[in-house]
Amino acid sequence: MKGFRWGIVGTGYIAGNFACSMRQVADAACTAVTGTSLEKANRFVEEHGFEQGFANFEEMLAQAKLDAVYIAVPNHLHYDFVMQALDAGVNVLCEKPMADNMPQLQRMMNKAREKNAFLMEGMWTRCFPAVRKAAGWIEDGRIGKVRSVRADFGLRSAPDWQNWKTSAQASAGALRDVGVYSVAMAFLGFGEAPESIASSCVIKNGADTHQEMMFRYAQDRAAYLTGSFEMITDHHAYFYGDEGMIVLGDRFWCPTYAELYAYDGGDIFEKRLLERFEEKYEPFGFQYEIAHVQDCIRSEKKESGFYSLAESAAIMEITDTLRREWGVRYPSDPA
Repeated sequence: MKGFRWGIVGTGYIAGNFACSMRQVADAACTAVTGTSLEKANRFVEEHGFEQGFANFEEMLAQAKLDAVYIAVPNHLHYDFVMQALDAGVNVLCEKPMADNMPQLQRMMNKAREKNAFLMEGMWTRCFPAVRKAAGWIEDGRIGKVRSVRADFGLRSAPDWQNWKTSAQASAGALRDVGVYSVAMAFLGFGEAPESIASSCVIKNGADTHQEMMFRYAQDRAAYLTGSFEMITDHHAYFYGDEGMIVLGDRFWCPTYAELYAYDGGDIFEKRLLERFEEKYEPFGFQYEIAHVQDCIRSEKKESGFYSLAESAAIMEITDTLRREWGVRYPSDPA
């Protein structure tokens, strides 16, 4: 492939950020976009330098000869667009959360296998260089055995914010919008699902707006996690091990740096900075995910090695279980 031909589904805020980030990837070709109207699609084409706009997704799939589509629409619309793209044999990167629930996700994964297509949930965090560095330190045992992970993603939503994100009808809520980033940090640290979960949750208008979670693991390990639309939290992630700790920041879901510390044997309260990795980036950071997806597809991989479909499924099992406990139901949930 000389240029990797991308199509985008959606013309909103995230789609625009993704399109801006494409400029940082030399061979990412701005090929096509589909919106809720041809007018919106053509406005996006003009603003971001795409070749063609469509108001009909099926027409875009049939005419644009795409290498992959990026789906960036509200949560409850993901399933239909993912399945249409896979049915057409087109590779898919879908903004998280990719599916509403496990039955939807299982059908997506089955369809991707049937069509021999690449499929990835857009956990862009896993592609940032600082996260890759932290993952390497953990894998190499630089902090010993990981004993505790702490990650809080909390924001205070404004009155004019995207209201669909607090709507159960749109398959939304704080857990799957921001809390899932905290959950993914637990998976990064421990590499496995927890044995049990304790949680508290605030529900408003049928959707969760704040949760506190403690994941328990074997061998006395735990993760302490927050997702919130109601309060602003510390936006670093912390990985504590037997021999040291790692800090990801300053917004751990799109960090610019990772720090590796060792405990100072001479002082019971102090730690020593061993290594600091920093890579600042141009807005908005999607370029790392874009380049990763292109590399995977060109290498004929059918899923990401940074964020596998198995991990998507494991996290979906957790979010489904928590929603059932909290009484948060989506229109697409099984009866």
